[in-house]
Parts: sequence; C-alpha cells; structure tokens
Amino acid sequence: MAETDVKPWYKEPWPFILISITGLGVVAGSTLAFIGLSNPPEIVSGDFEQLGRGLTDTNVRTAQARALGLSGVLQIDGQRVILELAATDAGSLPDSLLIQFQHPATSDLDRVVVLQRQSAGRYDGSLDEAPHPRSRIVVADLPQSWWLAGRLDGQIQTAVDLVPKRL
Repeated sequence: MAETDVKPWYKEPWPFILISITGLGVVAGSTLAFIGLSNPPEIVSGDFEQLGRGLTDTNVRTAQARALGLSGVLQIDGQRVILELAATDAGSLPDSLLIQFQHPATSDLDRVVVLQRQSAGRYDGSLDEAPHPRSRIVVADLPQSWWLAGRLDGQIQTAVDLVPKRL
C-alpha cells in the first residue's frame, strides 16, 4: 500500500479561499450598511398628502396664496434680507414671515430666516450665512397656511420675484 502524504489544513489553499469569500461578503455588507445609515433620504418638501399607496400634491397652500392675492419681491443685501409683499388685503399680512432657502442638492445646506414686519408690506431680517446661488426660496406665514416661491438665478444680489406656485 502506498502512503499518501497528507498536509495539515492550514497548508492547503482551499480553506483560505472559502474564508476570503465569506469575509468579502461581510465587508461588502458592512460597507453598504454604513453608506445607507450615513446618507438618509432627503425630506420631501411640498404640499403632499399620502393617499392609498402614493403621494398626491394637494396644492392647498398655493391656492390659499392665490386667494389672498399674494406676490412679492425679495432682495438680499449682504447679510440682510428685504421682502416687499403685496396682497389684496394688506391689513391681513402677518407680523412675521418664514423664509426657507432650499439648497438644490442637499437639505443640510438649507437656510431658514424669520422676517419681521417693518412697515405695511415690508419685511426685514438677517442671514447668518449666504444661501447657495441657485437656491429655491419659499416664503410662508409661520403656521404655513400659504406660501410663495421663487428661485435665485445664480446671483445673490439680484431681486427675486415670488409668486404662488407648486413646489
């Protein structure tokens, strides 16, 4: 009878190939879990309501702004934000307004400013940091029953027209 020379398991390549395949699965799964947990999905902004299995744009806030006859012009002068707001009934305008500068790609860079009324239809406030030059602007009353929207055109120093429109 011939004796076969048996090597110990750790001198064979097959156990290490099998271990490396399972190890790659663990590394890939951990990497995907890390990426998924560190990049949560963006918040959906707009006038949406969940109906059945889908989201439906109800357009309530835009319709309310149209019914009030709201429109405005926003100017950014350095750290100062000035808003001229017009309405069919100027006496119904609130004392404070909320402005959101929504970054085009990520909500971490959004800016929020509360403006105070200085005179009839004129609001003023200050920014901590300049918004992105292509930000979407959303102006609303504090309870957010209506809103106006506009977009910066790449230059922060220009005037932006705000009209009731869907987000």
